[in-house]
Amino acid sequence: MKEKEASIQDIKAIRKMMEDSSKFLSLSGLSGVAAGVVAIIGAALAYWFVLDGGTNTYDEYMNGLKNADTNQIRFGLMLLAAVVFVLAVSLAWLFSWRKSRKSSLPFWTASTRKVAWNLCFVLFIGGVFSLILIYHENIRLVASVMLIFYGLALLMASRYTLRDIQYLGYTEIGLGLLAGVFLNYGLVFWTLGFGVFHIVYGVSMYLKYDR
Repeated sequence: MKEKEASIQDIKAIRKMMEDSSKFLSLSGLSGVAAGVVAIIGAALAYWFVLDGGTNTYDEYMNGLKNADTNQIRFGLMLLAAVVFVLAVSLAWLFSWRKSRKSSLPFWTASTRKVAWNLCFVLFIGGVFSLILIYHENIRLVASVMLIFYGLALLMASRYTLRDIQYLGYTEIGLGLLAGVFLNYGLVFWTLGFGVFHIVYGVSMYLKYDR
């Protein structure tokens, strides 16, 4: 009986090793924290400097107005979103690379490429759709679209990395749907999704895996 139980345990251990070898396990919890901090800073800059502390609203877009002020707002928001995205991805890459070196694990593997492909493909489609919305002056839906597509990207990538990331994906999708209902609070939901919940996820992952 004991030999049978030992064999079962050995089989479970081998199975876990095989599953781990097919997944990207170097994703660092600090990546989520860094991305969240960058997103909150970006949202604050958007609110105070682009939207002038809430003085500039999205009503111009809904009314179909096209003038220098609205074009400036549009450009400022797009530029900030691009900078936040680049910084967040760069920091995520850096912290994950450091974790892989610390754990003596290879970083750029087949699993890493699968994670990168699933994230980039879905995010690219979401980014193009967001640009289409901006082109048609439906900018109040952009926050909703970004959150939903980001959540879908996380769900796709969770098959090849830590499964816990899927919970963040579900959260992002839920916030995106709420942002689609409460259009005037898009920046608030964007800050919660990309900022606050990223930090919560990052801290929990750091305590669970990294430390």
